[in-house]
Amino acid sequence: MNIKHNPWLLFISLFVLSLVVAWVLLGLGEHWINPFSPSSEMESRILWELRSPRLLTAFAVGGMLALAGAWFQVLLGNPLAEPYVLGVAGSAAVGAVSAMALMPDTTWAVSLGAFIGAWVGIVIVLSFSHLGSARLLLAGVVLAAFWAAILMLLIALLPERGVARAYAWMMGDLSNSALPVWSLLLAWGTALLCGLMLSLSLDKLLLGEKHAASLGVNVSRLRTLLLLLASAVTAIAVTAAGTIGFVGLVVPHLMRLLFGSLHNSVLIASALGGGVLLMLADTAARIVISPAELPVGVLTAMIGVPVFLWLLLRRNT
Repeated sequence: MNIKHNPWLLFISLFVLSLVVAWVLLGLGEHWINPFSPSSEMESRILWELRSPRLLTAFAVGGMLALAGAWFQVLLGNPLAEPYVLGVAGSAAVGAVSAMALMPDTTWAVSLGAFIGAWVGIVIVLSFSHLGSARLLLAGVVLAAFWAAILMLLIALLPERGVARAYAWMMGDLSNSALPVWSLLLAWGTALLCGLMLSLSLDKLLLGEKHAASLGVNVSRLRTLLLLLASAVTAIAVTAAGTIGFVGLVVPHLMRLLFGSLHNSVLIASALGGGVLLMLADTAARIVISPAELPVGVLTAMIGVPVFLWLLLRRNT
């Protein structure tokens, strides 16, 4: 039986692999802790109150970013697209930093500001959706530059103690999410289910908009739905963990190389593979210079930038 063509077998196999990886990562830290039998009450609290929620947050956020990346790539017909290309992450960052300036001592306000900012960006992007994929991508690049400029202005106006916090959030922070883990896992599962329900239409869209329309796909409605789903998932991920780039670029492309281009396989593999990648990156960020900690966005960028350049060169050869 070919695992590439059996989405349920693929899901079970990758889910078991994810559990094994999670078990290993759960024990990693300044010293190894056995997740099944911690030797002290302190180790037990470290495992289940600190490492476990953070690991599950990384899994859900990474999976959602990878799903959004897969959707944006088929939506724009461009394998170089990823969740941040349309400026949604930039508008979310503006919202978060604005909240830091207005309510510096309130954690939930930052998440609320990020969520509102992301949806402001989504509404602006939707107003350009009728222009087609190429112009939508160009509009996203311009909007991202605009939000970056606003962000630098806000940071310049922040008090000194708020600048470090703003930069930490902008580089990705999985240690202090204001969203409960169960809600992130629910959002991850819902996003995957929605993607699987649309997988056949997505496969037809790969043939081109005219071919998809001739096969009964309402292309305009599908494009709007994809844009809303991908942007909403990105907004939730950014709200939970700040701006973590390149997961949505690297993972879907890698999964297409491994499992083919059919979306029932690509989306399952991306949802689980993105989660595993971000768990690995966050664990490495936590232990590589222990007891200090690297921003996880730095590591994902170090992985993503070479892959992006390789894809760019590959498309021009």
